[in-house]
Amino acid sequence: MNKKERFLAAVRGEPVDYPPTVAWCNFVTDALDGKENARRQLEFQRAGDWDLCKVMNDYRLAPPAGIETVNTPQDMLRFAKQPLSDRIFAEQLKCLRIMRAQLGPDVPLIDTLFEPFFSLLFAVGFSRASFIRSHPDEAASMLTALTDTFADYIAEIRKVPVDGVLYATNACIIAPSSRGIGEAEFRTFHEPYDRRLLDAMAGMVRIVHAHGNPLDLGRILDYPCEVFSWSDRLPGNPSIATVRGLTGKCLMGGIDESKLQERSLPEIRAEVADALAQAGGPRNFILSPGCNVASGIAMRSLVCMRNAARAAS
Repeated sequence: MNKKERFLAAVRGEPVDYPPTVAWCNFVTDALDGKENARRQLEFQRAGDWDLCKVMNDYRLAPPAGIETVNTPQDMLRFAKQPLSDRIFAEQLKCLRIMRAQLGPDVPLIDTLFEPFFSLLFAVGFSRASFIRSHPDEAASMLTALTDTFADYIAEIRKVPVDGVLYATNACIIAPSSRGIGEAEFRTFHEPYDRRLLDAMAGMVRIVHAHGNPLDLGRILDYPCEVFSWSDRLPGNPSIATVRGLTGKCLMGGIDESKLQERSLPEIRAEVADALAQAGGPRNFILSPGCNVASGIAMRSLVCMRNAARAAS
């Protein structure tokens, strides 16, 4: 099987020769143009020989000119739909086009998109979450404007083309995390925008990545997507075996990204074996860290993870 065949077979629950394997990390790309961003990410892809190329998106949303954060409801009303010529979209699109051309058609190319509420907090500060939620009408205006922008972006990446999107959401985080989201907040500020964007991605492989911990994955198990990704090893998060019992969709994870750089090679192989045992074997499963790995991690650790998966066929 080539990489694309293996990836799509895993997504569909069909037999695979071994489980597709991937890792990703940040490359400080907000300071870089799309060409340099692509160069770094391609080097990492080649070094790992990953079965899918998951492209990081570190270009960060900025508030409208003259606003540093949201202090009043009127500040939220100043957020408007953005053109894709804005730097954060233009540079990522440039990166994706370069990577697609160099990878060729047989390597799955997966972009990354953060949900609107998550993206806005990067722009105005995570401390503003409660203030935003205390003004639902103005928040809806702001979130709708960004969702409109993201819908245009999704239409554009189809043309690259990308094979899928890892859609990262904070919507499953619950108490006692300081970023915990109540059920009513989830239904108001996250779910409607998540669903609209996932619907816009139909036809691509949609990987819903539930970020953080502790998580209530029950909130998103009926989301329109093909793959669920989460940090299954973090405290308070459900195991692969638990989620395997709740959904027939492809699962992605198995490796503790918070400890991977500290582990010996035999410990890494043991974690791979445990992940595959929980998943019920290599079928309908993508082996990966639960989130991005530290940029200083030794490549031998990542290669060990990859080789252990390939040996488990």
